Amino acid sequence: KYLRNFSFGLIVIGYIYYCYRYIIASSFLIGGTTYYVLFDDAMISMRYAYNLAHGLGPVWNAGERVEGFTNPLWVGLMALVHLLPIGLNQTGLVIQIIGASFLTLNLILVKKIVEHFTDDLFVMLAAAALTAFYAPLNSYGLLGMEVSLLVLMLTTVIWLILKNGNRFAISIYILLALSTFVRFDMAVPYLVIFAVLFITQKENRKQHLIWGLGLLVLSLGGQTLARYLYYGALLPNTYYLKVE
Repeated sequence: KYLRNFSFGLIVIGYIYYCYRYIIASSFLIGGTTYYVLFDDAMISMRYAYNLAHGLGPVWNAGERVEGFTNPLWVGLMALVHLLPIGLNQTGLVIQIIGASFLTLNLILVKKIVEHFTDDLFVMLAAAALTAFYAPLNSYGLLGMEVSLLVLMLTTVIWLILKNGNRFAISIYILLALSTFVRFDMAVPYLVIFAVLFITQKENRKQHLIWGLGLLVLSLGGQTLARYLYYGALLPNTYYLKVE
């Protein structure tokens, strides 16, 4: 057990150092001041968050109600960061640190999931390392996208499913419902997980129907109603731009 924890700890430490180097490499020194910048979509969310934090509401421009983001709960988190007593050049750094923290916690859950199936040390270390240094996940997660939080939510859900076995756990659906507030189209993995649980847990099908579909309808319906009342649209502007 000591060797297992020590080896995993080395991967975690290595990953934290990797995050540190990644954040430094993506920063810019301008006029003697270091600026920490995020992915372009994340910077759009940051502008909405800035206006929200300063009493203008979740808008791009004051008085113009257009929903140019698809991650309301993440924008809310960003708004809290804008309330911190730090310069605008450092707000991106805080978001990057949050993203790195979520991705690091995700490694612990990956370890737990693997160990549910096997005690093989190599399999566990390989899964943790491949997850830690998967470039697309880091590119989004360390540059301010909500991906870091979503992957942590999904691995938590999978771990809860494995931990509870055939027992019904409402916490699974609560977490999945919250994930749709982070990103609206998380409804897709929500439905996939619901379908798997509904099929495999025959004795709990009534509870899955009531709580699973009920929370999904409430979360998506609540968001849609709030969006329509505030923005006058059923979907974020991004959906209309990409589909039409």
